[in-house]
Amino acid sequence: MKPLTLIRSSSALRAAPVALLLVFAYYATDLGDDLRLDPLGYSATVVDSVLRNLMPVAFAVASGLAAWEARKLGASGVWRLGALRSRYTVAALHLCPVVALAWLLLILPTLCALAQKQVVPDPPGLTLLAFALVLCVAHGIVGFALGAAIGHIAVVPIIAVTDFLAIGWSTGLSIPWPRHLTGLFAGKMMFGELPTPAAIAAPLLLAVGSACAAALLWAPVNRWLRGAVAAALVFACAFGSFSLVSNWSYIGPRSTGHGTLTCAGQSPRICLPEARAEHISALTEEAEATLETLRRAGLPAAPASLTDTSLNVRYPEPSTKDRWNVPLGAGEATGTVPYQIAREAVRFECAPPATSPARLVYYWVSSKIGQPDTYLKRLSSEPDFTAQERSRLQERVAEVLQLSKAQQLGWYEKTVAEACEEGGKTT
Repeated sequence: MKPLTLIRSSSALRAAPVALLLVFAYYATDLGDDLRLDPLGYSATVVDSVLRNLMPVAFAVASGLAAWEARKLGASGVWRLGALRSRYTVAALHLCPVVALAWLLLILPTLCALAQKQVVPDPPGLTLLAFALVLCVAHGIVGFALGAAIGHIAVVPIIAVTDFLAIGWSTGLSIPWPRHLTGLFAGKMMFGELPTPAAIAAPLLLAVGSACAAALLWAPVNRWLRGAVAAALVFACAFGSFSLVSNWSYIGPRSTGHGTLTCAGQSPRICLPEARAEHISALTEEAEATLETLRRAGLPAAPASLTDTSLNVRYPEPSTKDRWNVPLGAGEATGTVPYQIAREAVRFECAPPATSPARLVYYWVSSKIGQPDTYLKRLSSEPDFTAQERSRLQERVAEVLQLSKAQQLGWYEKTVAEACEEGGKTT
């Protein structure tokens, strides 16, 4: 059959206007919340926001229309004709338009979202998209096999609705492992994140294994043998997938460090997401001035690098003596970069320190770099920070600021030690 004839006769052509209209209507109305997250130039964040919402629709379209095509071929008696072409060739030809439509339901909204957020596709984002496209093919093959085996017209809506609900149903369960087998990754993909190979392999193993088992049912071998092999393959793939995800929490494992960074300066070296590179010169100057102020106050503030915390939001890393993790992006947006850096200069030998001494220390260091109100604003959200406590804090630190540099440093070291001797709540 010629390609144009195949397309004109396919149910995918008739379903395409309705499916695309529904998908873009959903994109325009319900995807806004997911797309509000700043991707920081990282396309996987944008791609994941689209896929998590539209993959169930694409899978249902792939499996439902594939079942329709298989039923149509069975009703026309194609399977009873002579073997001019193998069943696999016939199935592949009729699956192509169906899979192409399912792919369009994912690719077009993804391109629109990338354009809307002005993000260029990068390898992590393309990896997620390719992963979803492979799953579409697997769902189409399984739907085709079921449609060919059952043959009744009622199987088409049943397959489509069941596929859609099975994917969406997994997100509402109290146990997390079913979701990890659907290909929907719980939790937004933060900057630099990507599912680990195991998180990608688990749903692929189940879906591709089931598709291969469905294809084996048409192998030119003994009926009972191919049925047994197909059943064994499905069981093995399902068991293998479950073994991978059975102990995972709601959010599956993620690898980090895939985002593109921009670094500048020496001692300290400032590292930011590439999308914020335009701010790096101003941040470098502000950071150097703040560190110099802290050193003049007697604090050991000579880190080798300052890294924006947006690089490890989900898995935060504690700062070390030489490498400080600072919310530079958030600080730049709110004008609080000196305060954010100053907090990292304070080092307690315990966790958590006592509340009262720790507040004194943080307020003193905030005052030294000229942003005491920033810390007070932060404290105002804590229920135990009353007006009386605020006055006491201001009065005590004001007294300390009147002392000599050596006396202030001595008070600082003594108060830091007291915070760990007393113990208490975190600040």
